[in-house]
Amino acid sequence: MAAAEGSGHTIVAANAACRALARQPDLVGKPAWQAFAGFPPQRIADLLDLVYATGEPFSARGWQLLEGHYLDFTLTPWLSPAGVRGVLVTGLEVIDQVQERSVTEPSPIPGDSSRAWRETLAVQEAMLPSELPVLPQVRIAARYLPAGDEPAGGNWFDAFPLLDGQIALMVGDVADRGTAASAAMGRLRSLLRHALTVQPDLAAALGQADRCAASDATLRATTLCIAVLSPADGRFSYATCGHPPPLLVDAAGTTRSLPGTEARPLGTDAVPLTPLAAPADTPSGATFAFRSAVLALGEVLLLYSDGLVKRPGRTLDDGMADLAIVAGDAVANRTLTTWAAGTPAERVGQLAVELLTSTGYVDDVTTLAIWRQPLPLTSLGVEAPAGPDTVNALRRAFSKWLETLGVAFGDRQLAELAIAEVVANAVEHAYQPGRPGPVRLEAVVSPDGHLETRISDRGRWRPPDVSEEVRGQGLSVAAQFAGQLRVIHPPQNASEPHGARGTVVAMRHRLHRQPMLAPLAVRPSGTRVVQPEFAVEVAAAEPAPHVRVSGPVDFTTADQLASRLLAASRAGVLPLTVDLSAVTILAIAGVRVLYETATQLAAHGQELTLISKPRSPAADVLDLARLPRSPRQAP
Repeated sequence: MAAAEGSGHTIVAANAACRALARQPDLVGKPAWQAFAGFPPQRIADLLDLVYATGEPFSARGWQLLEGHYLDFTLTPWLSPAGVRGVLVTGLEVIDQVQERSVTEPSPIPGDSSRAWRETLAVQEAMLPSELPVLPQVRIAARYLPAGDEPAGGNWFDAFPLLDGQIALMVGDVADRGTAASAAMGRLRSLLRHALTVQPDLAAALGQADRCAASDATLRATTLCIAVLSPADGRFSYATCGHPPPLLVDAAGTTRSLPGTEARPLGTDAVPLTPLAAPADTPSGATFAFRSAVLALGEVLLLYSDGLVKRPGRTLDDGMADLAIVAGDAVANRTLTTWAAGTPAERVGQLAVELLTSTGYVDDVTTLAIWRQPLPLTSLGVEAPAGPDTVNALRRAFSKWLETLGVAFGDRQLAELAIAEVVANAVEHAYQPGRPGPVRLEAVVSPDGHLETRISDRGRWRPPDVSEEVRGQGLSVAAQFAGQLRVIHPPQNASEPHGARGTVVAMRHRLHRQPMLAPLAVRPSGTRVVQPEFAVEVAAAEPAPHVRVSGPVDFTTADQLASRLLAASRAGVLPLTVDLSAVTILAIAGVRVLYETATQLAAHGQELTLISKPRSPAADVLDLARLPRSPRQAP
């Protein structure tokens, strides 16, 4: 049992069983992310955020927190007259029950903790980035929320530094669901990451991704928003392939939806459709168009999936208008909520996801927000005389500085351990007994997202004694924690012994922060949307069969639609008119069906005609996906 208070989830009480599970004897006074962050991928701290924000309890069964430890647990809002004060945590070890269920319930069901279900979750989380870069000039935050009872989906995001100091940013959506979609999404994400890392050419990377999608049925009609940003001046290039365009929000909360580049979804270039005009700034001869813009100091750039703005019976434009209001309020900090904290990037992601999905959502939701900081991260410089308290004094200063960066718990732990070992080494070996000198610690975050530290003294270098097996191992231990470690000696006179003017130990370590991945095994209550019934009506008409589709066209109904369209067109030998005016949701899975149907008809010299009322849910998606609509109205 434990109690966490406030939006920062400070632990104010914890019983012995909780302290033993966390493997920390003193939890009181620590923030939850520090107390429980040793338990990825479940991300207990993120669940505390959810309960504190919504005021609704959350329960889960059979979650594995550590090897050999399974819990049934409940998070309950701790209420006060002023509102939610914190979160109460209660848990019960259920290893015996889990083992019994794995034998007696071999078939997975939604929300169950069976081995197959957990393996599906593991595949999904393995395909999504588990970390975001920590950079001195921008702050990046990401959120992912799955929809439906199938935990594995096709949404993804990524953000990573490039060799030339730029940052690659992307949000994409694969039409399928399940482990096959997760695996395909992982392949495409890896391809784009590799292409941009080797050569940061946006057009070339998109060309490779398009060819990959065209040859892989699971990836065909994947949508994508991708950008390459220079943190130094804020300039970025971007492309939208059948995907909602990025949103810019300035420090005052004014929003601006950037124009899309009007490219088709990936892998659909070969589909014969009516040619569409390209944007005016399309480079000559480029396979994909791209545009340029500037992210000013203090502004937030938001990339997102259409699941954030898609609602039954409403247009994408309506959803994007709602998003603009929420994002503007979040950046300007105009919200009345007390639970939205952190940087503007973190507030935008948190509020956009939690407020826009509070009444229900029908598709996976993904956000990637980038805030260009008005002032870069400050460096650290602290010095203390060598003595018994030096290690603790410098480590406390270093830990406090790291906390301001939002660094992942694992990175913080390794960095602090390395610093402690090197400082202890300097205290013990640099100075003669009774003649202590200073030990200085300096730290900075490099433009490519590395933590660079220097621990220096002004004493004399004492080479390690190879005959001592126990003592003198501080540098060796530190090297295990740091990515790189170098021992440097300042220049000295030829007559002086080696290291007579002190020693500098320089370390370099990649920094990350964690995205917020919502719990996949158990969905909070109140997130389902009651959809109208899906229906397809086929009528013979001249010159083409007429098909009227109503209700949601998503991953659960897309296969039915494909089968009915194939039958109505007699496998493509007849032209086909499809009326989508009564469609309440047109997901990317439905878009792929329409592209595949057009390809089938074109192989027989026939044409697919799509009809939808202007400013209807389907019309906006067709325009975004570059599927031409007929100007004539439905009969």
